[in-house]
Amino acid sequence: LLFRRFYSGSSSDDECTMYSDRNIINRRNVREDPHTAYRPDRDFLILEVTARVVAAAFEVLGMGNKIEQPKNLPIPVEVTTWDNLKKLQFLHKAAAMIVDKLVVDKEMMDETITSMISAQERQEIVNKIELNPDGRFPCRYPGCSKSFKYNGKSRKRHELSHDPPVDVSDNCDSIPTPAQVLPYKDGDDVFNYNTALLAEGLFFLNFLDAVKEGDGGRIIRQYKYLMLLCKSDDPHSTKYALESLYQLLLVNGALSEREAEVFTWNRSVNNHGGTGMNIPFDLEVEHSNNHIKQGINNLGVNVTEHAVTRIARAEKPTRTVFWNIDRSLQRSVRSGKHVATFPVKDLDELVKKLVDKGVFQYQEGRLYRHFLHFQRDPLKNLNMSKVYAWITDHKKKLSLGVKAR
Repeated sequence: LLFRRFYSGSSSDDECTMYSDRNIINRRNVREDPHTAYRPDRDFLILEVTARVVAAAFEVLGMGNKIEQPKNLPIPVEVTTWDNLKKLQFLHKAAAMIVDKLVVDKEMMDETITSMISAQERQEIVNKIELNPDGRFPCRYPGCSKSFKYNGKSRKRHELSHDPPVDVSDNCDSIPTPAQVLPYKDGDDVFNYNTALLAEGLFFLNFLDAVKEGDGGRIIRQYKYLMLLCKSDDPHSTKYALESLYQLLLVNGALSEREAEVFTWNRSVNNHGGTGMNIPFDLEVEHSNNHIKQGINNLGVNVTEHAVTRIARAEKPTRTVFWNIDRSLQRSVRSGKHVATFPVKDLDELVKKLVDKGVFQYQEGRLYRHFLHFQRDPLKNLNMSKVYAWITDHKKKLSLGVKAR
């Protein structure tokens, strides 16, 4: 989703974009499709977001380099005598200044929230106006007494069967949301691109951190915004938007309180102990499959369904026995993860480029060639009326036990 929005092989002339940065630091293993090179693309994205966090701190705090004292938030002399909690509070204050200035756009957020509320209010008003005294939707053909429980396809199909047919255009869809009626102003593509990458990149890092910490509640909360991001990326991410919606519907309505608690928090596993050491369940399944494949390879020509089933069932107890033996013998077991040092040299080069170009200083008239008229708000063109109708439709499907397609 992020690479489709921010990365393009045709944007080498647009300075301070992801593809331009990729050429500067010579990251040849980065691909436009993350499915073909997930790990290199993920590491590159983390580097890009980190560079923009540092450059944003320079701009907001009034710093010229990493060793210079911030002008807009002076560091007290007695900071060395502070306890860790007080230092953390000061760090949070500095981070809040950056977030308020460059990550969260109040006007953009207010516009999105207003469009959501207005879409829901319009739908509710239409429903209340059309309902008959029995709480059903009447046929809109004059003189027809037939009514329907839902304002759906059956009602519209019946109305079209009349002569002449009833105009069944959707009243909600015909009303443009505030985001649609605002004319585009010639702004700053460089500023919009980099602030958008900073905000959405931090959202991605927050999701990774929630998985590492095993914070199921934070993951579920992020699915709300992720659903809107995927929905705005139609038709590329339709299935992901639907999956995000069903996650929320299951937790907030379909499951019992106990089942919802398990569904929320049983999302990662920690095999080594310690904070921030959790991994997703799908990665744990991959580790389990690798262990099972080793046993299958040792079978040679004696591979049978019965033998493979025995190996699969004994996989977890066998791994536990091996782990206990290694611990009793005090044997050092190396992790399969290849730890690489953070590319500080590449980071410094990217930060210098971002600061020199003033990407976080709004200058009207700066235009990109490929990312021309770049929209900072990823939900700018999202029709909230249709999203509201889409959510309502799948709520009904879930209640009826109809599988989404």
